[in-house]
Amino acid sequence: MDDREIVAAIASGDLAALADAYDQYAESLYGYCHWMLDDPADAAEAVQDTFVVAAGKLGGLRDPRKLHPWLYAVARNECHRRLRGTQAGPDEAADTADVPGDDTDRAELRRRVRSALSGLPPGEREVLELELRHDLHGADLAAVLGVSRNQAHALVVRTRGQLEKDLGALLVARTGRRGCRALDTLLADTDGRLTAVMRKRISGHADQCEVCGKRRRSALRNAALFGMAPLAALPGWLREDMLRLCSDYSQLTLAYRQEVTLRAEPFGPNGFPRAVRPSRPRALVLARIAAAAGIVIAVASAGLITVLALRGSHAPHSLDAARASRRPVTSSAPADPAGSAGAPTRVPPTASPPATAGQDPATGPAPSAPSAPSAPSATTAKPSPSPSKTSSPSPSPTPTPTPTPTPSSTTTTAPPTTPPPTSTTTPPF
Repeated sequence: MDDREIVAAIASGDLAALADAYDQYAESLYGYCHWMLDDPADAAEAVQDTFVVAAGKLGGLRDPRKLHPWLYAVARNECHRRLRGTQAGPDEAADTADVPGDDTDRAELRRRVRSALSGLPPGEREVLELELRHDLHGADLAAVLGVSRNQAHALVVRTRGQLEKDLGALLVARTGRRGCRALDTLLADTDGRLTAVMRKRISGHADQCEVCGKRRRSALRNAALFGMAPLAALPGWLREDMLRLCSDYSQLTLAYRQEVTLRAEPFGPNGFPRAVRPSRPRALVLARIAAAAGIVIAVASAGLITVLALRGSHAPHSLDAARASRRPVTSSAPADPAGSAGAPTRVPPTASPPATAGQDPATGPAPSAPSAPSAPSATTAKPSPSPSKTSSPSPSPTPTPTPTPTPSSTTTTAPPTTPPPTSTTTPPF
């Protein structure tokens, strides 16, 4: 069956068509997933879940001929969900062991190619892997990466340009001497070693020579494939496990398939899944720093709110209350004509603290010493069953009683049987 027939059969629930798709694409998919994850168990799980998603979502693919890139798009998302912020792809330069049967020249070429591949950013290495080894180009490559076709083309051009810069002179020097007399003359005086100056001369010649330029482009693909690490072998047990998982209708298996299918969403109008953007280590560090800063700000804000709340509940200890208590205040309280205990006298907000609990309310306030002229003490009014008595502070040693009340001071009338109290002046502190 071709891809269109396979897609239609899988969408209708045909398990045999799912097995055909596995037989056709699973080996290369596993090689790609193993390259991305560098772990056999994770790679096998990613391939298995890719076909679970295919069984449930392939019917939404608008163009059934795009089965190949669609499977890679799903597998790529599954890999990025398992990367946990690490970089995609193994370090090619770490595998520098010579391949059995390689001569010295081929072993050196392999080492140089792997070193050049490891020098590429992870995204460009993945582009090279998908384009050269998995035969994804143009619109198909763009669909797998989740970018526009122009962006995919720019990635390919940049990647090839970097490889040509690192390997082009070596490839032209190894294979182009017989086809270009000018190149042969340029290399005649060398002892086989390509110094930095000689590589620059060869690259400049290839830029100007049509024959050498074409040879450089054609040799680059073969050299890159030659230097790449071989694809991992597909486990034989994976096919049976995948088919059993997709054909089992127990409650536990159905729940797992539903979870994997929902996790693969969302899908675009063309039926391809939206690309998962991997979390890089720098992004994770910045996210953790931002989270820590948010916690610090939240704790500081909570502390500030607590302080403000405590300040509001203990007004006498505030700075404003302390300043207000030093201001001279004269309370005005009209006399009770009936001589009975009425409503409590209202105390202004700037009044000083009330008298102590040991004071006898029947005898009135205890004699107190007047303060210095710059800071006279305020008279405190306190509700009591008997009429209150207020004395006006005066800076002179002997206060003079005022017979009639004025707006600025209030004199309460004492009971007929009680003589007016006499204020006693004591030296200031």
